Amino acid sequence: MNKYIEIAQALERVVHKYNKSEEVKRNYGTDMMLTRKEIHTIQLIGQYPQIGIISLSELQGVTKGATSQMVKKLVEKGLVIKKPSPSSEAEICLELTELGQKAFKGHADYHNNNIGKQWKEILDQMSDEDLQTLMKFIKLTERMLDAEEFRAKRGE
Repeated sequence: MNKYIEIAQALERVVHKYNKSEEVKRNYGTDMMLTRKEIHTIQLIGQYPQIGIISLSELQGVTKGATSQMVKKLVEKGLVIKKPSPSSEAEICLELTELGQKAFKGHADYHNNNIGKQWKEILDQMSDEDLQTLMKFIKLTERMLDAEEFRAKRGE
């Protein structure tokens, strides 16, 4: 089998498994079950205080509409608050509530004590050169997918 097909099939398998795991719910110390999408949105808001919807959607690689829907859900759950932006009346800033901060910390603990250890074990088996090659592959793949999406939007 040609290497391209072997790599494409392996990558597609991993992507499907990751996508399936996106809806698995966990408790990050708030007595509230949160999906991976929810906690990673909380993580970015905690990491970038006063981030706006546009910047958040760009960091996540999703549409502004998808980000707005997720933020609405997190506001309803009492994890995020919207505030007027100090730099623009048309924009809002996002901040974590006390409960959101607790989830943010719980997520960091989860990475430090659980999944982070698993990733460390995997990455420790790779040389610096391997890691650079892996990052290059990921960036090139993302660029290709962005270009493919752009062409699809243009009807090509």
